[in-house]
Amino acid sequence: MARIGEVCQVLDELWPPSWAEEWDNIGLLVGDRQGTVHRCFCALDADGPVIAAAIAAGAELVISHHPLPFRPIRSVTEDSPTGAALLLAGREQVSLFACHTNLDVAPTGVSFHLAKALGVEPEPGRPTMLRVTGRDPLYKLIVFVPAGHEDSVLRAMADAGAGHVGNYSHCSFAAPGTGTFRPLAGAHPFIGQVGSLERQSELRLEVIVPAAARRKVVAALLAAHPYEEVAYDLIHLENDGEARGYGFVGTLPRSVRLSSFATRVARRLESPATRFVGDPERSIHRVAVVGGAGVDFVDDALARGADVLVTADVRYHEARGTEAKGLCLVDAGHQATEAVVIPAMAAELREALHRAQLEVEVLVADPRADVWHVPRLREP
Repeated sequence: MARIGEVCQVLDELWPPSWAEEWDNIGLLVGDRQGTVHRCFCALDADGPVIAAAIAAGAELVISHHPLPFRPIRSVTEDSPTGAALLLAGREQVSLFACHTNLDVAPTGVSFHLAKALGVEPEPGRPTMLRVTGRDPLYKLIVFVPAGHEDSVLRAMADAGAGHVGNYSHCSFAAPGTGTFRPLAGAHPFIGQVGSLERQSELRLEVIVPAAARRKVVAALLAAHPYEEVAYDLIHLENDGEARGYGFVGTLPRSVRLSSFATRVARRLESPATRFVGDPERSIHRVAVVGGAGVDFVDDALARGADVLVTADVRYHEARGTEAKGLCLVDAGHQATEAVVIPAMAAELREALHRAQLEVEVLVADPRADVWHVPRLREP
């Protein structure tokens, strides 16, 4: 069991609120941060049926991709679906938390998992993000550690998020030196005596820390370091941190016809209403994907040399315009292109809660039927 606020802190560390668009509505939208939670419910939406399912499962917190409410509302009454859902959550003391555009732009967010589901692979040496919207600031943390304690201190900082460079973890640099100090009255030194000037063999240990993790890393450092007073420097760097943004671009293991690729999308996303724009016989190799409504990324996909863009919510004139530009489209529906992230979001949250030593069970909502139905066509 944990406090709602503790789980919110873990969520904010995974998908920082600063990543979200200004117009978005994210974070804790309903609930008391001091309330307790022993089970949470991950879902694409946070509407009435999902909240009812969470209540039936004994969950005190619903974590959704789509916020409720999303737009400003003037009243909360049973007369509207949004009001009824919010009142239900309030009566049953179910908190609501949303990770929306901050999950969209995460390096392993919605589009990353959509590409993975479709078998779209990264191209060696080429960036995968379709449109970069920002990069996390980086810091260098320098700490002086008595010889023999560097491994435990490094391990603590790395477990908190420091020392990650690309596909490598626990990255650091250590240089030997001599530290001096004189413990004064009231001190309880780990090494040396009060009133005596001490010289100690130490290591200057350096690690890179992303901005979002710096407070957690410093706390882990202070907890693991043997000294009563820890000497460390935290320096802002000009280096580019990990990119975040929308979409994913990669390639298929082998080229396929557009019609075959569209069939693959429909099957893997279980979206029978999938439709496509372009010559059915066209060869498809490089694929761009944007979960949800992503037709605004057509020019980005063209600039990256994509043969097709997989997204949702494409309107007629947008489809015609894209066809005229020479890019194929596959529209698999909003729900199908985003629902793939929910199990992955739950898995990341489980790991993070375990690291934070918070005993909270994480459930994944059963996929709901798409709001759209596809009629069966029969011969007259």
